[in-house]
Amino acid sequence: MLDDNVPRPWQGQTTLVFALAAVAVGLGNFFRLPYLMGEHGGAPFFIAYMLTVASVSAPLLAAEVMLGSSGRGSPVGALRWAADQSGRSSYWSWLGGLQSGVALLLAAKLLILALWAMDRAQLINAGGLASASGVDVAESFVQLAADRNRFITFAFWLLPLAALLVALGPAYAMGLIAWLGLPAMAVSCVGLIGYALDYGNLQEAGEFLFARNYDQFDIESAMAGVISGMYTLGAGLGIGLCFGGRAPTTLPLLRAVAAAAVIDMAFVLAIAIAVVPLLFETNIAPSEGVSFVFVSIPYAYANLPSGDIYGAIFFGLLASAMVFAMVALMEPAVMVMRKEWQWNRGAAAIAVSSFVFGLALIMRDMNAPWGGVVSGLIDIGVPISSIALAFFVGWRMPRPIVRGEFFREPRWLFLLWWELVRIVTPVTVVAAMAWLLFFQSVGT
Repeated sequence: MLDDNVPRPWQGQTTLVFALAAVAVGLGNFFRLPYLMGEHGGAPFFIAYMLTVASVSAPLLAAEVMLGSSGRGSPVGALRWAADQSGRSSYWSWLGGLQSGVALLLAAKLLILALWAMDRAQLINAGGLASASGVDVAESFVQLAADRNRFITFAFWLLPLAALLVALGPAYAMGLIAWLGLPAMAVSCVGLIGYALDYGNLQEAGEFLFARNYDQFDIESAMAGVISGMYTLGAGLGIGLCFGGRAPTTLPLLRAVAAAAVIDMAFVLAIAIAVVPLLFETNIAPSEGVSFVFVSIPYAYANLPSGDIYGAIFFGLLASAMVFAMVALMEPAVMVMRKEWQWNRGAAAIAVSSFVFGLALIMRDMNAPWGGVVSGLIDIGVPISSIALAFFVGWRMPRPIVRGEFFREPRWLFLLWWELVRIVTPVTVVAAMAWLLFFQSVGT
């Protein structure tokens, strides 16, 4: 029986689905996916991406949600419970601490990007980039990235909002995000797509995004799809452990995670369709990374009719999605402090928010050594966490215990997931790490 120390499940069966999807949208595949689709053959690349989401990210996230549903505590406590029930060492609980730490690193990175997005929304809406040249837009962004005072000003009113959402706890905060935030983002996406259909170059964008150029698809293209798919749902960051603790006991967890993955992929495609036609209409070659989002896209909106309105909507959507993800990324650490260290939730939320702000302030200049160190820790921490999670669930937990949490799933679906998480997921993650560490470094 649940008591006051155990999270109360969400009442709505779809709250978990919408919450996971809202967080996944903010984790940032729109920074790279449109460019990668065009550069690596269009449809073949997207097929590799979807297969990776289905065989790696979704099984890992389902494993996290299962552990959270079983333990119904902090990431550390849920893993400790699972290890105890499986007769394994309590040291496995350290994996929850690793996930919570990596999640905070990513939250700091998202804070920087969210503040930049908010600034671009404000500037575009005010007409500050109207008819600006590409050089002007680039210089404006360089000034923004270097402006410490503007960063602090935005952070001082955004972080209290994030801390308040974290202090409310996932039962309320993620419920609001799921039932208000996600629908608002969906409506915004529909409006942005309509604008792209009216003012964008649809022919060139379609040829770029949805071509079937199998001759351009090679091992490098396949690995680009794999790596993009690995990071799309936020598996390995403890979010699933926290949200799983709120999952209704009657919810089919595997199908819930699959539905969240489908919603996330739909959003990623929708955002690509909303912006790439505008780039071609303004004679900009799609690129990837920070310059794509904060230079190319603002330039396109600033040089199209009514771009001030729709550009502000786009960057408002972007900032909102990142804030939602940031709140979810702070939750694992807050739960650890509350459940394991007996902190008050409000005090834990303030402490974690302050840590994220301090870390973001240090790494604000993405060219500084600390920025590279933090990004490197994220790139290493997520795959290590993913491999450890797959090994623990697939090889250290007895199958009957795992099956007990997935009792509402049909047998064939459970067995498929079981083999994926045991074999396909860890092998794929190891192959991607080897590619990044050895083959890609040799090629560069």
